[in-house]
Amino acid sequence: MSDDYEQYREVARLQYEEIERLRAQIREKDAELDVLVAWIAGDADAHAALCSVYADPRQSASLKTKAASAAIGYEIAKPVSTTIVVDFKARVHGARMQTVELRKQEWTRQPPLDLDAPTPPTILGGDHEGEALGPDSAA
Repeated sequence: MSDDYEQYREVARLQYEEIERLRAQIREKDAELDVLVAWIAGDADAHAALCSVYADPRQSASLKTKAASAAIGYEIAKPVSTTIVVDFKARVHGARMQTVELRKQEWTRQPPLDLDAPTPPTILGGDHEGEALGPDSAA
C-alpha cells in the first residue's frame, strides 16, 4: 500500500506544479489584459502600448521586435521633406526676355549703319560682285 501512496503523492505533486504553472500564465495574461484595458480606457496611447510590449522582459523576442519596429516611426522624427515647385515655362520665358533685353541694349550701343558706305569685301576675299568666285580664283 505504500507504493500506491507514493504514486498518489507523486501524481498530486505533479498536479500541483501544473496548477502553479497555469496560475502564473493566468497572472501574465491578466497583466496583459490590464495594459490593454488601460489603453482602451484612454490612459495610454498606441505608442505607449507598443513601448510596454517591447520593454516587457516576459514577451518573446519576435513580439518585441514587431512592437519596436512599429513604434520606431514615432520615437525618431523623420526628416522634413521640402518640395520646390518651379514653373519651367515661366523660367524659360523669363530667361528669353532677359536675353532679348540684353541684345537690345547691345544694338543701341552700336553706331548706326551707314547705308552710303561701300560694301566691304566678302569672307572669300572678293568684292560684292563675286570676283573671287570666277574661273581664275581656283588657281
